[in-house]
Amino acid sequence: MLRPAVELPALVVSADGQPEAEAGRGPALQTWRDHAGRLVATGGRASGLWWMEWPELATFWFGPTGPVRATTPRRANDPQIHDIFIRGVMPVVLVMRGDEALHASAILCESGSVVALCAVSGTGKSTMAYAMAAAGARHFADDTVLYRLQGDQPSAIRLPFPVRVDENAKAAVGRAADDWLAWTGGEVRPLGRVYQLVRDERVPARAPSFRAVDPVSRFELLLSHAHPAEMGGPARQRVFVEHVMGLARRVEVWECRFTPSLDALPDLAARVLDHAIR
Repeated sequence: MLRPAVELPALVVSADGQPEAEAGRGPALQTWRDHAGRLVATGGRASGLWWMEWPELATFWFGPTGPVRATTPRRANDPQIHDIFIRGVMPVVLVMRGDEALHASAILCESGSVVALCAVSGTGKSTMAYAMAAAGARHFADDTVLYRLQGDQPSAIRLPFPVRVDENAKAAVGRAADDWLAWTGGEVRPLGRVYQLVRDERVPARAPSFRAVDPVSRFELLLSHAHPAEMGGPARQRVFVEHVMGLARRVEVWECRFTPSLDALPDLAARVLDHAIR
């Protein structure tokens, strides 16, 4: 079922001014690191606004509503600023405004239900989603799945995203990533399943194994892949935990073990997609 679209925040960039809060924004309350553990951004709260800073690039300011404002020493139209906003800032803005997010890729099945793919960094969740899209699904998310709880059915919100997949993976599935460049978002769909992807070379390359995650273990698994809301204080943290618990009660969670292989990637993705639509 297609639900009303969500209005996503706009970006306003200023290369020659700073919000009044800049001078006394206080200590960082949250940090973000890359896959190698290097610090890439910090965030906090000042004068009723949240901020996120990418050193030497930009500081992004936002409140409970309205556009996100970026102050930068660079040109206002620097494409890197807009890329960081799409990939790194927008999910945090929406989380601080009350939604939740998983570090996950996702596809949309013909039934209209979203399937999220979680994994530790480097496992291949982006590649798997890309290959499942080539196998007949629709690419819904590359790195972040935003969700909200609405009654008994969680909803996934499509964020704009550029597809980032290795050239060898593109060649393996025989499709160009440009087919799925998705710079628009806001579409809302039911979130039906979550898969935890695990590399396991004991599994045949073309025959992934599946195991249903029991209800007791779902919360811990989903929590490990959730975007925290540390800038929101204790009250927001309590809501965050409640929402993860609610998601754990409402969605099916499966573990998928697979052997990474470019040669087997099309068959592997087709098997995972077949399991997801059962």
